[in-house]
Amino acid sequence: MKHLWQNHRIALSAFVLALGLLGYFAVQTISSTIYWMDPAHQDQALAGWMTPRYVQQSYKLPPDLLGPALFMIKGETPRRQSLDTIAANNGLTMDELQVRIDTATAAWRAERDAQK
Repeated sequence: MKHLWQNHRIALSAFVLALGLLGYFAVQTISSTIYWMDPAHQDQALAGWMTPRYVQQSYKLPPDLLGPALFMIKGETPRRQSLDTIAANNGLTMDELQVRIDTATAAWRAERDAQK
């Protein structure tokens, strides 16, 4: 190791940095997989703190399906908004938003299952 440090300092530093990044992304991937595989996090009832991305992950929906259900315009730059904000901006309650998402999800899953 001493030889590598003395003669190949830049290459060794780059290698250690690459290993560090690999470790970071491996931990992120594994922790995300464990989190979303937990049945408690699948098809969760909506809560005001959730974001559209969280709902998409929980319900395993494609982004183009969730957008219209949450009044998001295709091509518009996505913003990090909570479901509380989305519901308030569109004059809905969380229960009404839940019905919109449940309806869209059921239709999409029925179509997907019919294609199998």
